[in-house]
Amino acid sequence: MEKNFFAAADSYAAEVLQEALKKTLLPAALESGGISGKKVMIKPNLLEYRRPGDPAAVNPDLLLELCRLLKSEGAAEIAIVENPAVRSAPAIIEAMGISGKLAELGVSVSNCNAYEKLSIPGNCTFNKIEISTEFRNYDLVIDFAKVKTHGMMTLTLGVKNLFGLIRGSERLSWHLTAGRDYALFADLLLDIYLLVKPHLTLLDGVVGMEGNGPGSGDAVNLNFIACGTDAAALDDAVSRILKCPDIPLVVRAESRGIVKEYRNYGDLPGEMEIRLPEPPRPTLAWGVYFPVKIREYLRKKMISRPVVRKKQCISCSLCVAKCPPQALDMKKGKPSFDYDKCIRCYCCQEYCPQGAIYCAETFLMRCASRLEKIIRRNRH
Repeated sequence: MEKNFFAAADSYAAEVLQEALKKTLLPAALESGGISGKKVMIKPNLLEYRRPGDPAAVNPDLLLELCRLLKSEGAAEIAIVENPAVRSAPAIIEAMGISGKLAELGVSVSNCNAYEKLSIPGNCTFNKIEISTEFRNYDLVIDFAKVKTHGMMTLTLGVKNLFGLIRGSERLSWHLTAGRDYALFADLLLDIYLLVKPHLTLLDGVVGMEGNGPGSGDAVNLNFIACGTDAAALDDAVSRILKCPDIPLVVRAESRGIVKEYRNYGDLPGEMEIRLPEPPRPTLAWGVYFPVKIREYLRKKMISRPVVRKKQCISCSLCVAKCPPQALDMKKGKPSFDYDKCIRCYCCQEYCPQGAIYCAETFLMRCASRLEKIIRRNRH
């Protein structure tokens, strides 16, 4: 049986983090034979760090205290390995202001650089995936994720964090492969998880992100840290705490029998609600048969689409460069969408440094929502 350990943490004060990590990471690590003498790799979520306390990344104080604890527990080597989309991992660590302290602890920081096409074991959807293979050089791999909303997957937790091990250019290709089929993209994430199978998954839920995630949402106090022996099991538990048990990844994991039986320990948070991105409706499992052309038309018209806040946009054109299907062009100095090409992967939203792109309901979605409310009201 897998185990999830929870601890209350209402701030990033060193003493609070130390106590929380001792209640979560240490008992979870014991399930993998402890820490002493092991080479440890940390794969953190370092999407971006633009200002102090930026919730787009794991908190630097928590990352530092994690490394201090690993060092005190006798880790033979500690390495932070990540593959951010825009800046390098060392540059983001420098922006966090902890590079010097990590160096004093002997912690190395690097980008992923060794890639190999590997076969997926067991119950897989894709046969082979090209992925960073640094994780194979370590005795203990810690998947260190931020609790955040995500425009495409609703939530990004432990399993989604492993997508960062894919080479940047390949990530665009995978978005094109999945297109608007979010269940297929969830299957890809689960295949990566089955390939890597990190020994521990640590979640920074002290301050999470809600709204326009994963890069430009708002900070929200969740006040917990969690660590589990299995990423899929921990994601399942946390999605239920956040009242999102039907997100694509959890639905596909349950359908494929990937979520193992688990038990929660410690200071389990009560259920809470956070502000989610506009849902990528309609649901992917169509209740009736539609001809292919009609189905594709409905997908285009009934799934939230990215929209630019032109006053907030700084015309950096990063969204144009990062768009997998090249559905964006700069017109009159601002990005303009070709929605027929847009696959609703929301990469533009994720990479926008100003949070100027958000997900918006289409006209048909708004009409359907109003009709649904009328029907429900009449039924009651």
